[in-house]
This record gives sequence, structure tokens and C-alpha cells, in this order.
Amino acid sequence: MATPFHTQYLALVAEIETRFAVSRWTSGDAHLWPLARMDLYLDLYRQHVADPQAGRPSRVARGLRTLAQPLATLGRRDNVILRPHRADILFLGDGVSVERIDGAWEDRYGEPLMAVLEGDGARCLHLQPGRRTPWRRPTLKIDLIASAARALAPLVRAPLDLPQHAEVVDFLARQGVPAPSLRPERLARRAMGLRARAQALGLVLDIARPRLAFTTTWYAGLGSALALACRRRGILSVDVQHCPQGGRHKAYGWAGVPAQGYTTLPALFWTWDPADAAHISTWTDGHWHQALAGGHPRLGPFLDDADPRTQAWDERFRQAAGGDAQRDILVALQTTGPSAIWDAVADRIAAGPPEWRWWIRRHPAAAPRDDRRHARLLALRGPNIRMESASALPLPALLRHMDAVVSLASGVAAEAVPFGVPALFLSADATGPFGHLAEAGHARVVADLDALIPTLAALPKARSRRAAQIPNLAVGLRRLEAIAASYRALWADA
Repeated sequence: MATPFHTQYLALVAEIETRFAVSRWTSGDAHLWPLARMDLYLDLYRQHVADPQAGRPSRVARGLRTLAQPLATLGRRDNVILRPHRADILFLGDGVSVERIDGAWEDRYGEPLMAVLEGDGARCLHLQPGRRTPWRRPTLKIDLIASAARALAPLVRAPLDLPQHAEVVDFLARQGVPAPSLRPERLARRAMGLRARAQALGLVLDIARPRLAFTTTWYAGLGSALALACRRRGILSVDVQHCPQGGRHKAYGWAGVPAQGYTTLPALFWTWDPADAAHISTWTDGHWHQALAGGHPRLGPFLDDADPRTQAWDERFRQAAGGDAQRDILVALQTTGPSAIWDAVADRIAAGPPEWRWWIRRHPAAAPRDDRRHARLLALRGPNIRMESASALPLPALLRHMDAVVSLASGVAAEAVPFGVPALFLSADATGPFGHLAEAGHARVVADLDALIPTLAALPKARSRRAAQIPNLAVGLRRLEAIAASYRALWADA
């Protein structure tokens, strides 16, 4: 089996960070390597799928989206606020890690944390990109601010300092990686946009004056800009883990970190469990990028059968299910993968055992173009197909009752582990980020789709739930408050 491109990438960046001075790539006070490294991942991915535009909308589409998002923000006011306010806690979502529950959108990771904080009397400011409405809580749509930042980007230009840049590019070329994102002109545009967004988010921070600022998926959207804006003000920025990958995540794990840390990385990483915290702590240097095992913000109640909230969701699941099934299988769709794979899955489901029930869950980031990718699958109908309810229930409420998860290479597989639900991956590339699940017996790859139904049929019916300590979010948040105080003092002395 060929080495997954994800594994190749991890080896490449580890060697680059060991051999070359990329940790000193800067534009003013902004460290560029954390973002350049993520862009390099996309370069490698596009090369892997043999599509130079994979994952990138067209220039026209990007321009229309830039204009449309602020207009949509103004036109749809469902629990949308248009200006920041004073707040103790700021939470910036990525616009993707969300769920629509009972007709309203909420951040999967931020909503539980903000609920605990508000229970202790804190005031929160919730920011999200994108055009989704309505929101569960008052939400500042960040698109207007981001659009203004793009327009003003040339005003915050700072010189690039890229030591050993030519050597890095030459090294990648010798490895067969063109890396167009590392061209100086591309890095200059990236730096300009980063600094402009940090300037704009800084204005929000100056109004809100929070003690803590959270984000999810720091490496996407505005996460790095928020980290930089917070660093300039001595505010502890915290990345809430989106999905653990057993130490193989593309956005975590560093062969070297500057003595004062990366200004464009969050100061602290909130992880789901101590093992993930240990990976990050091992691979980062010093106290600028700590890790805290605070727990999965949403999972806790669903691991407690006696929790009234869980019992209520169990009842709603039973109503959606409409009776018993021989097997309940969750199909977690993603916004990647060729249509042919999803078409083949649809064919197997249609011809599969009628006593199995299939829960087909759209990805929350799915757009109409993604629905075209999944057209045959989304067209399935029948008494054993559940589609609307698969997306209307919280993911953990589904996982409590599933017998298996099927996906291309989705992080849902990691969330299924505490419930004892095995995962089947349809792509061998999944062994890159999720090889640890396969090694532990929680997942396997089924690249031959003719084997999908037989493999599911062979899975044991009795699930053994993994012993997992239910996290006390309040305890983790109190620890964060203490760290934030010492961080402010450290920044003041720096």
C-alpha cells in the first residue's frame, strides 16, 4: 500500500522544521510558517488528487462570495448582532464545526463552554463567519469585518523576512512537491491578509476586552489572525480541539518553536483527553503553547445514561427511528471525494439488507455543489433511510445508538470510539490521520466497496463502550482562568 499523502506531509514538515529556519519567517510581528505550513498541506493534497484547484473556489466565485456574505449578513438578522459588545469571553467559530438543532445553529464546541461560563456569570461574545441563520445565541457575523480587512490590507503591509526560503523551495522540489503557496508573492499576499484581519479583530477585542478568547480549527479562517491580535494584547487565545488524530494531525506537532512562541498560534490548546495533550506538550516548546486536557465539550452528558438531557435525546432518537432495526449505520458525508465513491455507496445501500437502517448525515459545511457530489445518495428513499433526522439530532445522540460509522475519512470515527462504535473508512488515505484508530482496532479501511455490506454484517452486534471519564468542563475552565492571569503577567513582563 502506498504511503498516504498525509503521512508524507508530516515527514516533510518535520524535516523542514529541523533543517531550515522557517520558524523565523515573519512579516513584522506575524510568524508566517504556521500558515505557510497549512498551505503546503493543501499544495500536497491538490497534487495527490491531481487537481491544482481542488479545494479552491474559482476567482470569480471567491469575489462573489466576498460581496455576498456581508450583504447576506445585513439581510438576515435572525439572532445576528452587527456590533461587538463588552464581554468576558470571546468565542470565534470556524463556521463549519456547527450543528442545526431544532431549527437553530450552534457551535458544537463553543456552545457547551459558553453555557458553563455564563452559568458562572461571565458574559460571552460569539463570532461566526458564513451566512447561516438563525443562531441559537446572539452572534456577531464576522464577514463584514473580514471584508473590510481585505480592502484595507495594503495599509498594514510589512516587509517579509524569509531566511533560507530558497533552500526550502529547492528541498521540496527535490521531493517532487512544487509548493506554489510558498512563492514569495503568495506569502506576501498571505501576510497582508493575516495582518489586516488581525488589525480588524483587534478592534473587536478592544471593545470586548475579554479575559479569554477561544477559537476552533485555528488553522482555518480567522484563527491565526485572532491569535496574533490576542498576542498583541496579552489575552490568552485558546484553540478548542476539533478532532484528535493520535499525534498525526496536520496542524499540531512542531519540531521546533521560537523561544517566545509563534505569534500566529494559539497560546493554549484545549484537547479532548490527556493523550492528545501529551502529544502537543511533547512537540511544542516552552510555556507559550501549553495543552490542557479539558475534555470534549459536547460529549460528556451523552456518556451518562442517567443524565436527563441524554434520556430526552434517546427518546427523540426512538421517535425518529420509528422502531427497531437489525443494524443502525451512520453514513457521515464529507465535502471531499469523487462522486463515483458516493454513487457506489448509494448502490450498496439500495441493494443491502432491508432490515438495516441507514442514517445519512450531510456535512454541516455542505454547499449545493457538494449535494451534487452526493446526488444519488441523497436521492435514496425508503422505510430504512433516515436523512433529515440524521442531521437534526446532535452527533453524540446518534452515536449512542449506531452499530457502525461509514465515511470517506471523517473525524466522526474518533467521536464514535467512546461509544464503542466501529468505523469503516472508504479511502486508504484515512490511515494517514486516523491510523491510530485502525491500530487500536476501532476502525478499518474498506477500499473495495463490494466488501462494504459483508464487512458490516460481520461486525459484532454487541458494542462495548469504552471506559471514559466524563469531563468536568467547569474545572477545565477554572484552570484556564488561572493560566490566563499568568499569561497576562508574562506578556506584561515581556
